[in-house]
Formats: sequence, structure tokens, C-alpha cells
Amino acid sequence: MTDVFKIADILVSHAVQVHGNDIALVVYHGSYALGTAKPTSDLDIYYVPDDGKAESLCTTFVIDNLPFDFGCMPWKVLENIANAKSRNPWALSASQIANAKVLYCRSEADLERYQALKAHIVELTRPESRGYMVERGLEEFKNTLFQLGQMRLALAQNDLPGLHWTGWQFTNSAVNCLALINQTYFTKGWGANMPQILAMQQRPADLETMLNGILLPHSPSQAMEQAEQLALEVRKTLLEAQASLAEPSEAKDVFVNFYFDVHEYKTKALSACERGDRLTASAAAFDLQRLLCVLMNKVEKGFYSTDFNLLGEYFDGYQKAGFPDLTLFAAQGNLPALARQVQLLDEKAREWCTSRSVELNILENEAALPQLLNRRNPARN
Repeated sequence: MTDVFKIADILVSHAVQVHGNDIALVVYHGSYALGTAKPTSDLDIYYVPDDGKAESLCTTFVIDNLPFDFGCMPWKVLENIANAKSRNPWALSASQIANAKVLYCRSEADLERYQALKAHIVELTRPESRGYMVERGLEEFKNTLFQLGQMRLALAQNDLPGLHWTGWQFTNSAVNCLALINQTYFTKGWGANMPQILAMQQRPADLETMLNGILLPHSPSQAMEQAEQLALEVRKTLLEAQASLAEPSEAKDVFVNFYFDVHEYKTKALSACERGDRLTASAAAFDLQRLLCVLMNKVEKGFYSTDFNLLGEYFDGYQKAGFPDLTLFAAQGNLPALARQVQLLDEKAREWCTSRSVELNILENEAALPQLLNRRNPARN
């Protein structure tokens, strides 16, 4: 039986001999690092070069029926993994650092830098990093929806291999969303990972059924139906995680320096209405209403909505304030009515802000500017 660590020694010796001081680390991870290797296990090993150096060192080969992949992992790639910003799912890639062991290091400084990345991954699994990881989960959902769209295209074109492959990509992304908000990562491959996947507290109740329906479907339509359902269920779980971070704030803190934006968008919308430019008027109206909804959601529900959210999901505070729905008139292209509603919104926004001690910063003349500046940043004696 091949001694994988003898193979590793050859790889390390060759790397150092050929590229010398350009190699910072050689690291292994996976089953051998975890102590769970079997006779049929391969050695997961990579090297860390200086930026732009030694990329040609990457090699793959087979010895005694065991595959070896000596890959290149630059510092930037490792840092993206450690920050849950890698293109590869955090759920699958974090263990490449967190559970890895170092075979070779160029210097103590390199080792400390690598250990800091391992420590950072541990930090991301702690309660104080929950907000950051929920943000990463919401961001990852964009990729989930992209892969869902790819599945729809493959099904529409009767591309069954494409449907199956994209189904794997979709499930990787959907599960990654859940892993991020659960602040966990997996240490094994898909089949062995299922217990870890199902151990996540924040997940759809019938997650296993949906995963099996996508990855081992009885028909293409079943795969698509289960993917659509999983996307909705994952999104519901993400919404709950987002809401759990709520920290309500006072209007005077959230809306500081904000009236300028109302005035700017109002001016753009009214000017466009006057010249009959429906597209520009609609765009300005939509932007104005969305921005107000974002800020009012922070006041009412305690969190800023993001691109992840649908407008209707953070519309309550806006409606509660009695502000007009500009989107209805913008979508209809009724410019005279839209102009009236924009003016009404401006008036109501002023009243709402003033009643909550929000400064509008509407100055009578330039002589009032120093007073505003000194009020914000009083001169020190």
C-alpha cells in the first residue's frame, strides 16, 4: 500500500528545491488531517505560494490507484475562504483551512498568518459573528436563484444532463445559504455530510426530501418542482434569520442628513414629469420610495432591507406613515398624477421627520450655513 506521506515528502522537497523561497506553506486537509482516513483515501494537499509565484507547480497524478492533486492556494484565495467570500461554498471549503495540518512552512510569520485564518474561521462560528454570517447567507442566495434559473432553462430546452448538473450546483448553493446562517461547515463529502446538513437548527423541516427529489429525481419535472420549493423554503429561513437580528433605532438617528435625498429625487421626478419623460420620472419615483421604505423599515422593524428583500416585505412602515404609493402611478405612466403624489410625499416626509426631531437642514440663505456646521461640529476652544 502506498504511503501517502512519502508522496507528500517528495512533493514538498521538489517544491522547495525548484521554487525555493516562493513557497510559504504546504498543507494537507481532509480525512488524513481529521484522522478518519481509510486505505482507499487520497491525500488532499495544497501549497501556498507568494502572490503570482510558482503557479506552474500544480500537478495531478495517480499512484497505486490513488489520485493526487497538488493544488495551488494563494493567500488571497485562503483569505476569501476564511471570510466566507469564496466562489466555492463556505460549507465545503472552510474545512480546507480549519481542519488542515501544515507539512512545511517557510517561516514563523507564514505559520502565524495561516493560524490567524484558522482562528478567523472559528470566530465566524461564534454568536458575535452572527450578523456578518447572515449577511453572507443573504448574498449567497443570489447564486441560488441564478442556479434555479439555469435549471429552468435546461428543462425548457430538454437538456437533461444540464438539468441534473445544475441541480447539483443549485443544492450546493442552497445548502451553503443554510450553513452560513447556521455558522457551520462540513468536513466530508455529500453523502457523509447528510447528518451534518440535517443537524442544522435553522433549515426547512423537509430538507432531506427536497434534496433527494432534486439530486435523485424520478422525473425532470420532480427535480424542478422540488428545487422551486427548496428555494422558497430557504428564502423563508433566511428571512427569519434576517429578522432575528433586528435592532430598532430612533428616526432621528436613521434619517440624519436624509431630507436632501427626498428633495433630490423629488426634483428629478417633477422635472421628468414636466417634460413628459416617463422612464426618468418612474425611475426617480421608484428610487425615492424604495429608499424611504429601507429607512423606515429600520425604524419600524429594526433592520435595513437589502437587495435580497422584495419591496413589499419592507413596505409596512411606509404604509403606516400614510405615504403615497408612487409605484402605482409610475407604472401607469400617469405623469400629472405622479407629480401630485411626489409633491404629497415630500410634504408628508417633512411632517413625519419634523415630528420625530429629524433635522431637515433646509436653510434660508448662506448665512445660516455656519450655524449648521457649528451645530454639527462645534469648534473646540
